[in-house]
Amino acid sequence: MILRSVVGKLWLTIILLVSILLVALSLFLSQQVDNSSTQTHEENLKRLAQEIKSKKVKIEDLQEISKVFGTYTVVVNGQRKIEISDPQADAKTITNDIEKLINIDQVRQGKEVLVTGRVASEDVKLMALPYQFADGGKGAVVLYQVLNQTIEEDIKRWILYSALIAIALTTIFAFFLSTRITKPLIQMKKAAEKIAKGDFTGRVSVREHEKDEIADLSMTFNRMAAQLDDLVNMLSHEKEQLTSILRSMTDGVITLNANGKVIMTNPPADRLLATFRKPGDKTFKSTLPGPLKDLFDIVVKEEKEHVGDITEQGRTWAVVLAPLYARGQLRGAVAVFRDVTEERRLDKMRKDFVANVSHELRTPLAMLQGYSEALIDDIAQTPEEVKEIATVINEESMRMGRLVRELLDLARMEAGHIHLQLSQLDVNMFAQRIVRKFQNLARERKVQLAGDVPEDLPTVYWDEDKIEQVLTNLIDNAIRHTPEGGSVTLRVFRNGQHLFLEVEDTGTGIPEEDLPFVFERFYKADKARTRGGNSGGTGLGLSIVKHLVTAHDGNATVRSQLGKGTVFSIQLPIEGPDGYEVEELIG
Repeated sequence: MILRSVVGKLWLTIILLVSILLVALSLFLSQQVDNSSTQTHEENLKRLAQEIKSKKVKIEDLQEISKVFGTYTVVVNGQRKIEISDPQADAKTITNDIEKLINIDQVRQGKEVLVTGRVASEDVKLMALPYQFADGGKGAVVLYQVLNQTIEEDIKRWILYSALIAIALTTIFAFFLSTRITKPLIQMKKAAEKIAKGDFTGRVSVREHEKDEIADLSMTFNRMAAQLDDLVNMLSHEKEQLTSILRSMTDGVITLNANGKVIMTNPPADRLLATFRKPGDKTFKSTLPGPLKDLFDIVVKEEKEHVGDITEQGRTWAVVLAPLYARGQLRGAVAVFRDVTEERRLDKMRKDFVANVSHELRTPLAMLQGYSEALIDDIAQTPEEVKEIATVINEESMRMGRLVRELLDLARMEAGHIHLQLSQLDVNMFAQRIVRKFQNLARERKVQLAGDVPEDLPTVYWDEDKIEQVLTNLIDNAIRHTPEGGSVTLRVFRNGQHLFLEVEDTGTGIPEEDLPFVFERFYKADKARTRGGNSGGTGLGLSIVKHLVTAHDGNATVRSQLGKGTVFSIQLPIEGPDGYEVEELIG
């Protein structure tokens, strides 16, 4: 753990360097102490020996002089008689020890010897030199000094103690220095860890009197953290704005990387991707469905914007897919989706409307043009022929007038401009009146018209004219599409808070695949949905019925079987539509 810390590494480095230095210095000083002691003893012995050789010191005075130099003497005369200056020493032991170190006979013959050894169990520095006595005899003088090991060891011990104390003080100083130096680094580490976790408020404390490099580094780190905090806040603010914009958009937005993986979406785009989701697929938000992947591949390949439509589950989306660049390199694409199902449906309805109106007007206009040209060209020869032509022209003009009126009514209804004048209505009397109204038409068509209306029906609050228009369209349509000998029945019954008005015929019926379309405009104009070719209607009646019933908070449905007939069922609330006060209903 120490080696993994900057404090530990710095501390150990200082201790190691100082320890090596102090150990080397201690060894050097110890060696110098030894050398200095040895040199001192040698110099003393040599100086004394020089005095003896120069005859400045008489042999009789040698013992006294040697005491001054702390030296012991051993004099060997010509007869090998030995005199020892140390009266306390054992002459035999000293003589034996000296003879082990030097050859006295060789010294007497003129050889000087300087050695270190042990004499009388003590370490000594010994020097032997020849000596010429006054009587002419050749002898030897042995000088030796006891090496004082105690002082040297004390000096070495103090050197060691000094080194240990220096190492201890250095350890404390190094630790203090390391901590002092690395404290800002530790603070920077903690602040960096906070930044890594998303907390950009961490700062490093800097003392005012500190003006070193670490203080500069700390202040630079604080500036960097502050700028990073501002930048992140700004980016976060922009991201929140972008997210709010994307969430408020009605269009779907999908951002893709270069591999076609989804990076970001908004709620409309999530709903779009969910449309393509397969059962059990949990990655639908991160991968593109097939149609979108094909468009993405085209954009990546051509590196230009692509526009197209995709359809899934009966809905259509307009897609604009554009490439995204970063530093000149394609890094992905952004796709914008708009649900255009309603627009496409309305556009189709507009085209169908124009086609159907053109179809409805073409026939009467052609007949009007043809018969009017016949009158202009005097093709009709008799008054009867002229009257017949005029009758056709009148019928076709009336047919065009009905078409125009119904188109205007339907346009107002689809724009929401349906004004209901509600009043109390006796349903029994109302239904019987409607049946009587169509009896003549039914007899002309040889169709039996009947009413199945109970007497105990409640009073309702409807717009009488609008409901009469509904029943008129349904009964007229049923009579015209029922063959001779068939029947048409107006049935009224109650179910809870609703009354049901049903118009049932025994005509040829409607194919099942066409039932969802019967309430659309110009239903009969599409020959695939026409129940008979003898109709003189405009094809707008059922669409008007649907709008009038919806305005009363009701519902219009149809059920039919080919060859058996058709039933149109109108469900209306007894109390009338919501949003009308009782007094308005009565008034």
